[in-house]
Amino acid sequence: MIAMSDDFFDIGWEEMALAGSLAEEMAEEAKERRRLEQETEIEESDCRCQECDPCDTPEEPFKPPDEDQYP
Repeated sequence: MIAMSDDFFDIGWEEMALAGSLAEEMAEEAKERRRLEQETEIEESDCRCQECDPCDTPEEPFKPPDEDQYP
């Protein structure tokens, strides 16, 4: 049986500080990426609404003729 060395788990405070700093930086980047994605989604939805022009509706509703035009 091969025994693991104690050096494998020998992590000092400097390494822990670097790991914590890296984790914090990654969390901030993820937060910024989500914020930018949300802004992009809002801008895209605004653009879609502006592209569509409402149809001109007639002033009077359509009335079918009373008589059959083709006997």
